[in-house]
This record gives sequence, structure tokens and C-alpha cells, in this order.
Amino acid sequence: MPLVVYEFSPTRSDRVRWTLAELCQSYESVKGRELIGSDRLRKVHPLSKLPAIEDDGRPLFESAAICTWLADKHADKGLIAETGSWERALHEQWVAFALTEVEAHLWSTARNNFLYPEEMRIPAIIEQNNAELKRALPVLDDYLGEHEYLAGDKFSVTDIIVGFAVNWARRSGACAGLDRLIAYNMRLLDRPHCPLMRE
Repeated sequence: MPLVVYEFSPTRSDRVRWTLAELCQSYESVKGRELIGSDRLRKVHPLSKLPAIEDDGRPLFESAAICTWLADKHADKGLIAETGSWERALHEQWVAFALTEVEAHLWSTARNNFLYPEEMRIPAIIEQNNAELKRALPVLDDYLGEHEYLAGDKFSVTDIIVGFAVNWARRSGACAGLDRLIAYNMRLLDRPHCPLMRE
């Protein structure tokens, strides 16, 4: 059975498409904003969110899990560190860090800026989110002062997953003054398969 990717850009679907492009893997794309909240997507993702995949008929959701699975499935392509290696521990560390310390606050701000109905928005939380980003993003900036990539000496799926969050942060203005983080973001954007938006 073909790999089926449920997607819509620009969303975290970009992580999955980028990973598949780096792995040179073909897939069937089911795309469109109308998928979000649909009964069709709910059969693959219980919250009917994007992205999600069906691999050999088996559903999998959450972009970090999907990308990690795909890189592991095609380990011969060298896009992810071997299980049990120190670089694999770094993969787990930086992915968890990006999702909890960076992306969660960006997502909360988006929800309270324009996604939620106005009566549900909590404007004060945006200031809290910005404060948390000012704590978290310099951690990445410091690390990238000594490393070109996050999980070893070469580009990997770790950079795809974390890079999405970094690009989102830069586009929102949260990376101002973090020159090493911005340079890292630009290196990722210059990759031929990168689907992320520059502006």
C-alpha cells in the first residue's frame, strides 16, 4: 500500500514533506484546508488535525513522530542517528526542547492572536509566551555557536523538526539579536528541498 500523507501548507505538514523529499520517497498526497476537522481525517488523527499519515494502512500522527518514524524506516539514507547513539539522544533532547519550550509558546500566541474566537482569547498570555521564548531561544543560539547542526556534524531530521519551529520564531520576530540562530535558519532555508517560508 502506498504511503498516504494528509497535509496542508503552511502547517507542520511541511516537516513531513521535507523529510520525504530528503529521503527521496514517493507518496500519495491528500491535501487541503477542508481536511481539518473532517470525518475522513478523524479516521487517521483522533483530533482531525494535520499532518497525519497512513503507512501500509496504519495511521500515525504528530509531525515529530512521523518524521522520526520515516527517517528510521529509511535508516540507510542517514537522515537520523542510530538508536542508542549519543547523537540519537541529542535528537530526542532537541526535538523535545523545540516542541515544549519554543513551539508550544508560538502556537499559544497564534491561538490567542487569531485562531480562537475573540471571546476565547487571552491577550495577557502573549506577553508570557514572549517571555518564555526569550529564555528558550538563546539556548539554541548558544549551542549553535559551537555546532553547525543539532544532532552531530551533519544535517538530519532533527534539523527539519526543530528548524520548523525556529523558522516560525524568526518570522514572528522572536529571534531578533540571535545571530547564530538566524544563520542556522538561513542554512536550512537554503537547502534545495526546504519548503519553509522565508517571509
